[in-house]
Amino acid sequence: IKKRGDIPLAHLAVVADAATTPFQAAKRADLDVGDNVIVIGVGGVGQYMVQEVKALGAGTVIAIDIDEERLNTMKSYGADFVINATGKNARDVAKEVKGIRKQEGLPGYGWKIFEATGTKPGQETALALLSFTGKLIIVGFGMQKVEYSISRLMAFDAEIIGTWGCLPEYYPQVLEMVLSGKIALGPFVQTRPMSTIQAAFEEAHAKSPDKRIVLTPDF
Repeated sequence: IKKRGDIPLAHLAVVADAATTPFQAAKRADLDVGDNVIVIGVGGVGQYMVQEVKALGAGTVIAIDIDEERLNTMKSYGADFVINATGKNARDVAKEVKGIRKQEGLPGYGWKIFEATGTKPGQETALALLSFTGKLIIVGFGMQKVEYSISRLMAFDAEIIGTWGCLPEYYPQVLEMVLSGKIALGPFVQTRPMSTIQAAFEEAHAKSPDKRIVLTPDF
């Protein structure tokens, strides 16, 4: 078994959720080397989604979010291009993606899109970006309803796929990626004493933290 080196044991806690969910999403998308990818939402799960698709051999990776700081961070962790969607509708974002494709000579077909926000704007953006032979993987969860003409799936020969969590059988592969340095945990994890659980709970529910909170026993 490969030793964990200087990675704190507490940091590895996110392997059981935030770092493995994206791996199964990539599997469900049949992600292949060279595939072009869009990740919508680079919070707790999306920040690992970007890292993992890149580690698995993705070609161009575009990250979309409404937090400029998160987007800037992802430029160092797998995102080739970032789009700040603040104040923009789905059509606006689609135009920016088209501009990147044109600038880089990238195709308008075959993109793998991962929607990790679970929000209505995020899902509407994802649907607007889904095009010929593309695949949209729904990773985030929300209670809202979104209207979409499903006949477009036939016209585009496209797919919308849901994925929930991650099969335990994939955990060793994700752990190997972490231990080999292909996935960074440190910049995206914070540890706090277990005694701060109430404050941490309230904080996390008020706004999704940029770094996953891991509570450790007080000594």
